[in-house]
Amino acid sequence: MLSIDFFIRILSLSFFHPSFVLILLPFLYVQGYESTTSEFLWSSLYAGIVCFFWLLGYLSLKSRNGWKNAKINWDDEIVVVTGGSGGIGGLLAETLAIRNVTVIILDIKPPENEHDNMEYFKCDVSNYEEVQRVGKEIIDEFGNPTILVNNAAIVRGKTILEGSVRDITDTINTNLLSSFWTTKVFLPDMIENNHGHIVTVASSIGFSGLPQLADYCASKAALISFHESLRYELDTRYNAKKVRTTLLCPGEIDTGLFDGVEFPFPFITPRLAPLDVVKPIITALDKNEGQIIFKPYFVYLMPLLRFLPSFIQDLVHKLSGANNGMKTWRGKQGVSKKYQ
Repeated sequence: MLSIDFFIRILSLSFFHPSFVLILLPFLYVQGYESTTSEFLWSSLYAGIVCFFWLLGYLSLKSRNGWKNAKINWDDEIVVVTGGSGGIGGLLAETLAIRNVTVIILDIKPPENEHDNMEYFKCDVSNYEEVQRVGKEIIDEFGNPTILVNNAAIVRGKTILEGSVRDITDTINTNLLSSFWTTKVFLPDMIENNHGHIVTVASSIGFSGLPQLADYCASKAALISFHESLRYELDTRYNAKKVRTTLLCPGEIDTGLFDGVEFPFPFITPRLAPLDVVKPIITALDKNEGQIIFKPYFVYLMPLLRFLPSFIQDLVHKLSGANNGMKTWRGKQGVSKKYQ
């Protein structure tokens, strides 16, 4: 489906790209526009602004990952994906396995597809003792994992009063605490070798609460803080700056987790295909770069909502259909844990 992201992508590769604007100035000069003409001066200002913001992004990426950063050798990597039996976790695991990468899936159900390079361990990642036990088995059999993708998540879709204690604790334990448990088990060796990568899958609605999703939104908001704290601990407490951290905050993904949810302006808030999310994760891993990935484009605007007056926030929620989206949700409540 055509969305605003398509046009933003085109603009970012043309009118908002340094290569384009730097070619524009010589072109204008050749066409007879002197450097003192208003056309040339305005074009120079435009080129300067584009290059300035591009430079800010470049410096931000380099300050996060260092100036000399070699790509990883996949032959030496062992990847653990939680909730990797289906959805984006399953697609990520399959894609890496096809590239002859050793991938280990932690899930409560077997993967939908099998591959020679994929190994499955039944594990409820919300249970710390179980993660410890399975983690020891993985390390003993395959060695210490070097890449951890914390992807497991469930949705109950109930209001705060409707949700049982079990509903709420299951959501928090699976969506949030599982990232603590897997990180506690697999991070020490990454720190020791100063090599590794931890990917945290949060959500766009980690920046804004929605009806019937209080526990889900709270867990995803906490994951954003988890990612930030982890990054600064690696830098300032463990001196392990080459252990990368990547945060993914996607909008709705077409994995079935939010089946039935509809928004009135799909042009602005399109539903993502799983591949749209998996590709930037693999790119970050392949480049050995810690990144912050927001997809689709509207997610970049989500953190700004908190700085707007409350009546504008309310208007955005109303016009976007966010307050009513879960009324048509078709997910199975409280039947089984479903990882995204």
